This record gives sequence, C-alpha cells and structure tokens, in this order.
Amino acid sequence: MDIVTQGLLGAAVAQAAYGHKGGKKASIYGFILGLLPDFDVIARLWGPWASLKYHRGPTHSIILCFIFAIPLGILVSKIAKNGLTNREWVGITILALTTHPIIDWFTSYGTAILWPITEKRLAIDCVSILDLIFSAPLLIVTILGIFSLVQPSKIRMLSIAALGLSFGYAAWGYHNSQHLAALGKEMFKQQNFEAVEVRAMPTLLNISIFRVVGRDADDNFMVTYLKKGSDVPIAPLRLAKSDKDEFVQKAAEHEHCKLFKLFAMDMIRSKSALNESGLRQVTFYDMRYGAMNSELDGLFSTVVLFDESGDISFVKQIRPKEMRDEFKKDAVDTLKRVFDK
Repeated sequence: MDIVTQGLLGAAVAQAAYGHKGGKKASIYGFILGLLPDFDVIARLWGPWASLKYHRGPTHSIILCFIFAIPLGILVSKIAKNGLTNREWVGITILALTTHPIIDWFTSYGTAILWPITEKRLAIDCVSILDLIFSAPLLIVTILGIFSLVQPSKIRMLSIAALGLSFGYAAWGYHNSQHLAALGKEMFKQQNFEAVEVRAMPTLLNISIFRVVGRDADDNFMVTYLKKGSDVPIAPLRLAKSDKDEFVQKAAEHEHCKLFKLFAMDMIRSKSALNESGLRQVTFYDMRYGAMNSELDGLFSTVVLFDESGDISFVKQIRPKEMRDEFKKDAVDTLKRVFDK
C-alpha cells in the first residue's frame, strides 16, 4: 500500500485500541510506527537489485514485527511519557507494525509476510497499492485524533468504525477478485488454454476492474480485463507465449533473474530474440502489471544480454520511459470504465 495509508492505518489502530487513554500521542506515534516497516526502502542506496530483494522483505515479516515490537514499544513509552503503561505502548506498537505487512499482503505486489519461514512473496489481490476509498476513513479519523477535534472517549469508537469500513471494502475487493479469477479461468478454458494459476488483480484506485492473468504449465499466459457485474471482457483475450530456448534457460539461472522471478511471484513470461546489434537478448516480463489498451507486455521487466560467445554480458531491470504515458492514459480510461453501466 502507499506509505501515507500505512501511517494512517497505524494511527487508526492505535486510536482504536488506546485512543481514549493515549490521546493525540497515541495517534501521532501510531502513525510513525505504521511507517517503520517501509524503512527497507533504504536498500535503494545499494542499487535496484538490493531494492528488489529487500523491499517488502524481512522488515515486513509478521514474526519480526512481533519480536521487535516489544523493545520498540518500551522505547516509545519512555519517549512519549503520557498516561499509557509500557504494556499498552507495546500493544500499540504490535498493532501498528503488524497491520503494515497485512495490508501490503492485501495488494498484488507481493510481501514476504512469513519470512524467515519462507522468502516467497504472498498476495491476495483485494486492493490496489493506491486506493483512496480504502484510505479515506483512516484519513478522517487520523486527522480527528492528531488534532484533538473530538473527545478522546469518542475517537476510539470512530477509529473502530473507520477500520471496519476500510477492511470491509478490502473484503469486498477480495470477493470480486476471487469471482473474476474463476470467471477468467472458464473463459481461458474455452480458448483451450489450461491455466495452472489464475489471478485477478485490481487496477489502480478501484476494486471494480481487474487484470486477469492465467499461466499454463509451460509459462505461457492469457490476459484480459474483467469488470465486476459483467460476464463480457472489456479487453480482448490475449495469448502471450514464452520462449524456452537455451538462452532463456541460461538467463533464468542468473541470480538477478531468480530474484526477479521471486519478486514477480512466478508470473514471468520469457522472450528470446536478436537485438539491433545482432546479439542475443532475453527479456523476462512481469505479467501481473500491464495496460488494458496496449500490446505492451508489462510495466516491469528484466533484460539479459549475451555477448558473441554466448555468455551473459549484463542484466538490467527495465521500466521504459516511453511506457509511462501509455499507462497514464490507460489508468484514466480504466477509471472511466468503472462508472460505465
């Protein structure tokens, strides 16, 4: 989820638990604590591959959040110096830290929520990484709490209600995702595409239109877009096949490509071709993200270039600048379709 919403969620859960006793300090420290798991963005200082490996990695582990919440909560208690006990501040810290990876798990991006048991990224595809409807109730109660606009006795109940609205919205998104994934699987089957995995991922800012992606046993993909309440695709069913030559196999063994596959949760399409210089190039596409009205393969990709002797010369993450305008237009069109009957 976006970082602002993570802070709002931390503030809301702190208020829901102890807002009646902790007052505005519970709100403020809850907001700050809710941000802390995203401290892993510092990995960007060591380059894009470190960022890919560590963001939403160990700092988003439920287990580690529980462990570190105890000393951190005691520390916050010493700093805050209000009427709450050490135990109550530890409770706030546990809530603020653990709800961060939980809401990230709700998105399609993937979160290592069970690290170190497994490094596998998990996601349940019920809300987008940016959804103003999910965030709005949390924003309202956080403002009320931080600026003491209502009595402490009321802020607790208001925060509980806001959390209920936001998580109820997410639950509806999960229902939509599961329904459209099942519908998509049947559509793919009618096209003689036997999917071993189908995911329906919400598009930006809504839980009405989903990108539905199916993967077969050979890592070929079928993609379409479906809208809740309709049995008719709003974008053509597109088949995207994967290449499986020796270069793809060699590239897939590179440590950066393994990392990219982990990040993309195995939703990887491979393409092998000669580039303009006549050298072999293998591209791995993250099929989870793409544009409704475009043949572009996806927003995230990794390119592996081979030299004349057939050895890997470099591996690079790609986010082509020329795709940005395409995705902006696509996002606007998608939102228009949300309100189409």
